[in-house]
Amino acid sequence: MKWSMILLVLVFAGYIGFMLLRKPAPTPGLFDANITLADAQLQSEQSGKPIFVLVTADWCPPCQSLKRGAMVDAGVVDLISRRMIPVYLEADTNPAEIQDLPVRSYPTGLVISDGEVRAVIEGGKSATNYHAALEQALANGG
Repeated sequence: MKWSMILLVLVFAGYIGFMLLRKPAPTPGLFDANITLADAQLQSEQSGKPIFVLVTADWCPPCQSLKRGAMVDAGVVDLISRRMIPVYLEADTNPAEIQDLPVRSYPTGLVISDGEVRAVIEGGKSATNYHAALEQALANGG
């Protein structure tokens, strides 16, 4: 019993150490334009396109998975690029912009249209599930 508890503690400590030392995923190329939320709101008013906001954190493992997975998937990237204005907000860099948004957890995707949040997509999802959630948001007026 004692050895199994020690082994469990060592495995857990190793996992925590690995997560702390692992570098965050790079910002997906989808967000290379570095559009601010304010600029996106102006562009949205002019174009009629909704805004897609990805709210993430470098210290968040599900965020890193989403950035390495769904946010670089060709189908998801194409959908967002063609039909939305992409905005990337990092928790430690953009706290003032995030505080006014309905973000309860990381990662959170928001679809904003006509100044209103039309959809909230919480948590890490597969590319297929993320694509489906975005399609649903767009179908519902996003």
